[in-house]
Amino acid sequence: MTAIPKLKYFNWVQQRFHRLSIRQKIFYGYGLALGVAVLGTTAGLVIGDRYFQEARQQIILVDEEGSLLSILQGELLEIQIHQKEIVPFLQQPQALQRGISHFKTDLADAETLISQAQEFSQNSSQEDLQALLTKHNSTIAEYFEQLRSLIRQILPLTSQPEGAIKVQQLISKFSQSQDVLKFYQFAHELTDFAKTLQKRQEEAHLAQNQAALIQAQIILGSMLLSIAIAAILAFYTSTIIAYPIKAVTDIAQRVSQEANFDLQAPVITQDEVGALTNSLNQLIRQVKHLLEEQQAESQVRLIQSEKMSSLGRMLAGVAHEINNPVNFISGNLVHAKNYTDDLLALLQVYKAEVPQPSTAIQTLAEEIDLGFLEVDLPKLFNSMKIGAERTREIVRSLKDFSRLDDGEAQLVDLHACLDSTLLILNNRFKNGINLVRSYGEIPTIPGYTGLLYQVFMNLLSNALDALEEKSDENPKFLPEITIITECWENDLVIVRIADNGPGISPENQKKIFETFFTTKPRGIGTGLGLAIAYQIVVEKHKGKITCQSELDKGTEFALALPTAGIALPISHP
Repeated sequence: MTAIPKLKYFNWVQQRFHRLSIRQKIFYGYGLALGVAVLGTTAGLVIGDRYFQEARQQIILVDEEGSLLSILQGELLEIQIHQKEIVPFLQQPQALQRGISHFKTDLADAETLISQAQEFSQNSSQEDLQALLTKHNSTIAEYFEQLRSLIRQILPLTSQPEGAIKVQQLISKFSQSQDVLKFYQFAHELTDFAKTLQKRQEEAHLAQNQAALIQAQIILGSMLLSIAIAAILAFYTSTIIAYPIKAVTDIAQRVSQEANFDLQAPVITQDEVGALTNSLNQLIRQVKHLLEEQQAESQVRLIQSEKMSSLGRMLAGVAHEINNPVNFISGNLVHAKNYTDDLLALLQVYKAEVPQPSTAIQTLAEEIDLGFLEVDLPKLFNSMKIGAERTREIVRSLKDFSRLDDGEAQLVDLHACLDSTLLILNNRFKNGINLVRSYGEIPTIPGYTGLLYQVFMNLLSNALDALEEKSDENPKFLPEITIITECWENDLVIVRIADNGPGISPENQKKIFETFFTTKPRGIGTGLGLAIAYQIVVEKHKGKITCQSELDKGTEFALALPTAGIALPISHP
């Protein structure tokens, strides 16, 4: 009966989680992990401090009690010494007077200490000490009273001829009295109590060390738990991000391969990947609509067909690129690094405050390789940040490339356009192809962003195809693509895209801008890419495009785009 509510609750949590953005998923996930770490650290500090203060208070009480008893034992010993010194000093009146004076002083001090001990036992609730003093209270009082009586009896005998013998007899009689023997029993019990007190001191110090150990264990345990939660959340987040991306990739590849524009990618989540899926579905629908409307115009139909072919290749490349940094996205959170730095700083303070931790703490630190965690954890968060930034750049480039122009020209940053295209094609550059970018200072130009994306995509894709073909034939070949931008006489922006591939034969150079002309095998090339690029540059942007090529040395395409000449739409306030 309880399985159904649990399943409903799990589904509800999963649905809520799917509605969050990728950033929110990472934020809440690692917020939970760091919350556990912070809560555990705070609990460790509070609990450890509580036990530490209790142990400290116990140490203070035991030390104070021990000091008081130690002084009391010293005074009682002094009294016994004075008692034994009386007979030898009978022939020395001055020494005898000093001894008796000291005897009285020590006696008064002992009584004061007894009173202080009683008061201390009552105020600090030391029941064992209080019980000992209460038990022998009458014995102590009787002993001190008999000592004073002994002193009074001895003083008149000091001047008599046989006074020494009588004094010895009085002292002997005093020493054998029941009250004195009971007092000696009290002294023995006081000594035993002092030994017990010493054991309590050791126990209090042990409790203080145990409090520090508990504090460290709670802090380290919370950190390990937060790391475990972070790892679990990273795996779960990467899984729920990768699955919808794969679904989008499959649809994009099928659209590219089958030219079936009735396909739609399933919208599984409502985060950035869900927005990307909606954009892709909308793009597929819009392309289908445009193709249906423009069937009567063959050239426009060719442009749209090539655009969808480029879109298919682009989406396949983007899918490959996103699958790599998605593992970084799952662990990224800028604030997480700050909180972790705080925890590591707290750990350093703890090390400074407790330079000699217990053996258990040292053993645990070695088992978890604490030194490695301190060094590797900041690196881990840096890699997460890099992965997230890269993912956002890829998604942004995809949105820019897949956006349909509204027919109005706008100012275009050619460097950003080139960089976004290179980012989309980045997976193809991982095959050992060297990229050289030599960007000059150029202004923005009026033009059509989406169409220029197509031009650069076609030119770079052709260059990559040529380099890959030459690399397959010659494994020692070092492929390279060079992109140069510069201004020419203040009214033109020149973009050069060159490769060191196999080159184009002179007879083919005359036909490369013709529709349907291609040197690629059937089914791979459409013969539309350079024709469309020529139309976009020359007809839409009033520019020029030229090709210079030499067999086995490479090919260079040069685009000359005017900085003025295309009317921009008037913006109304």
